[in-house]
Amino acid sequence: MRWWLEKDEEWDFSKIISYIKDFDTVHVGCDSKYYSSATRFAIAIAVYRNPCVTYWYTKHKDPHMTREIPHRLWTEVEKAMEVARMIREKLPNIKIEVHCDINSDEQFPSSKLNQSAMGYVTGCGFAYKNKPHAWCATGCADTHTR
Repeated sequence: MRWWLEKDEEWDFSKIISYIKDFDTVHVGCDSKYYSSATRFAIAIAVYRNPCVTYWYTKHKDPHMTREIPHRLWTEVEKAMEVARMIREKLPNIKIEVHCDINSDEQFPSSKLNQSAMGYVTGCGFAYKNKPHAWCATGCADTHTR
């Protein structure tokens, strides 16, 4: 995966690990946007030091992804979990929050995945954040799906 700090500043994963190792918590989130030709996914790794957020992102297109929201949202969870596991492998003692673009409000269709996503994330030993608290997915990653 190629990671970017800004539009023109590429970082390799080991450099990101070196930067984030001294933070208490690392946040990982994924978002996607469906286009007729492909679905664009963006994954973000973020650290927060009041009042600033520093984050890196990677993105790719999947021309075979279905438009169906439940399938796309679950793929977002899986992609965020893959990166969270990569971080944990390098930094086993750091707290990792996985931010999911899933609403806790039952009036939204994505809420149907909330319990499953929470069980998956927490069952793997990560902290779970959903909307409206999933800023790494709905803010950092979302910016790069457009």
